[in-house]
Amino acid sequence: MKKVLIIDDNKDIHIVLEGLLSMNGNFSFFHAYNGMEGYQKLQQIEPDLTILDNQMPVMSGFELLEKLKRESKHFPIIMLTAFGQISDAVQAIKLGAIDYLTKPFEDEQFNLVINKALKIGSLKNTSEQANKVFSINSSNHEKYHIIGESRVFKDLLQHADLVAPTDINVMIYGKNGTGKEEIAKYIHYNSERSNKPFITIDCGAIPETLFEREMFGAVKGAYTGADNDTIGFFEAANGGTIFLDEIGNLPNSAQTSLLRVLQNRVYHKIGGTQEFIVDIRLISATNAKLLDEVSNGNFREDLFHRVNGFDLTIPDLKDRKEDIPLLLNHFITKFNAKLKRNVQQIAPEAMKILIDHKWSGNVRELINTVQKAVLLCPGNTITEKHLNICTQKEDLDFKQESELINAIIKQPIPISQKVDLFEKEIIKHALEESKGNKSTAAEWLKISRKTLYEKLKKFGLFKN
Repeated sequence: MKKVLIIDDNKDIHIVLEGLLSMNGNFSFFHAYNGMEGYQKLQQIEPDLTILDNQMPVMSGFELLEKLKRESKHFPIIMLTAFGQISDAVQAIKLGAIDYLTKPFEDEQFNLVINKALKIGSLKNTSEQANKVFSINSSNHEKYHIIGESRVFKDLLQHADLVAPTDINVMIYGKNGTGKEEIAKYIHYNSERSNKPFITIDCGAIPETLFEREMFGAVKGAYTGADNDTIGFFEAANGGTIFLDEIGNLPNSAQTSLLRVLQNRVYHKIGGTQEFIVDIRLISATNAKLLDEVSNGNFREDLFHRVNGFDLTIPDLKDRKEDIPLLLNHFITKFNAKLKRNVQQIAPEAMKILIDHKWSGNVRELINTVQKAVLLCPGNTITEKHLNICTQKEDLDFKQESELINAIIKQPIPISQKVDLFEKEIIKHALEESKGNKSTAAEWLKISRKTLYEKLKKFGLFKN
């Protein structure tokens, strides 16, 4: 089992991180509650992965990283930083951290960063070996299959089959949780590039200041702490496919850099003069109307036409309900094996609830629902009592909050503050209704996930 050391003075964070990691494999966990204790345990157990917070008593996370760097000791470390503190993230990487996570983080971002760190750790952290981590390809060389028999979904797959053998750049439209990355993988694994890397990049997770370094790499000495040449995603994906998830979140400077590379088909590493030829297929995805962003001046029109060579739109789960029984069967089989259960069927009343449900969170919500139901079911039949589904609304209904609204109206404060209080309560309500799922809450509120994070920061709603 891989050894994970968690260094954080907040005991609740230890519990949360253990839970998230346990969903992805078997780990043995070790704990430290300040930097000095963490330093001592690093020497004793030499963990495969360390998750390190910065703000701690006795010795901070930065102080620990600086101490390890002075002693030339290298461990795969992920730094936890507060939302918006990009300077901390940059400093952590300069001091030797493999990557960083911004609190609060989404499950997808957590898994991406953790898997990357574990791969680097398994390669013993030498510079030459660490550079190989991005080139590790999926072991799935067979045709990639997608579940769905509904007419609308079959139409989608027919178009995907049409474009897959080509090198045309593809844009995938769909709401959160519909499975945009799965369709991107389907296209890749049914293309002539299927035996080459498929690399997913969350465009909202890469800070603007680090975009070029992450995408194109850097040469030794390009910046303080660059002790060796590093590779970027384009070099790692050579010959394969890059999937840009939520491309609409790219800041303007990143859009310009990406457009330049797509136009010229070459790039330079930061600090270098050597030209590298781009040989990748680009698949992008967005849950927003990107043409509207072009019209508003938030997304470059010339880049839009480069990445939108062929477009696909994934239907919401509520629009292909005939696929729900197939998906239920697939995920029950998956979670039976993972959770050591023996669920064989779903009771009629439970099936009716599942079919009638609005599934605002789409397939992602269905997966979470099935996993909970399988875990809660001690026998072979899922019943209504095993379903933990919150009541969903197409639009949030605040009739039950009238007393609170009246109280805000009557407060002797400026109207701008009353508006902020209304907005804060609406966001809190959305998070409660979605059981803390920020993607679903953003969907209900008709705002982007990025905007939701900004609102959470503004109103102090982040939970450490």
